Amino acid sequence: MTGIEDVINALLSRQPRWSPSAGSSVERLGNGEFHVDYHDPDHVYLVTVRQIPRVRLPLEHPVIVGEVAGVRAQLIRVTLANHVEVTLDAEHGPARQAMLGDHRMRHETWQQQADHRSPPPWPAEEFMRIAVAVADDVGTSYDHASGRTGGTDAEWEAQWLFRPTPPAQARTLTLRFTASAGSTVEVKLALPIGGA
Repeated sequence: MTGIEDVINALLSRQPRWSPSAGSSVERLGNGEFHVDYHDPDHVYLVTVRQIPRVRLPLEHPVIVGEVAGVRAQLIRVTLANHVEVTLDAEHGPARQAMLGDHRMRHETWQQQADHRSPPPWPAEEFMRIAVAVADDVGTSYDHASGRTGGTDAEWEAQWLFRPTPPAQARTLTLRFTASAGSTVEVKLALPIGGA
């Protein structure tokens, strides 16, 4: 996407009832504001679209935060946007490779089946057994908003999204990882001055 118009078009096209063929119209008003009209006699919409930069917090090297099914999970990335994004991946080694090989074999078998029931789970789903909590030095309450696990060429990648974004006055973000065995690892990261 290259412009705000592309963003709004992509956003609106996700809902079939918002398509132009359904009689809706979109007019750009400027400064990221759009007038959206579904030709409802009672109301129209004013949609504001803001571009938010992604800010990657400095992490000198991956940090081991737990172990699940014999595979060590490592924190590889923490990013701020309109959320806090925490990403884990598996440490390279024999246990990771063995589980990855098993997953690929089961996935290939699944693809060859005619009924295509549920695909085999991604290896990264194992990391969902690690509890993740986010805090900062000013007491902001962060809620887990969503996440994802796995994907092609990212079979071991697990990601958690927390909201809100740290406030401008916060200086330190603290991540707490608790593995199923009960051990907790805490990682403190400096936040950019003035917020993301």
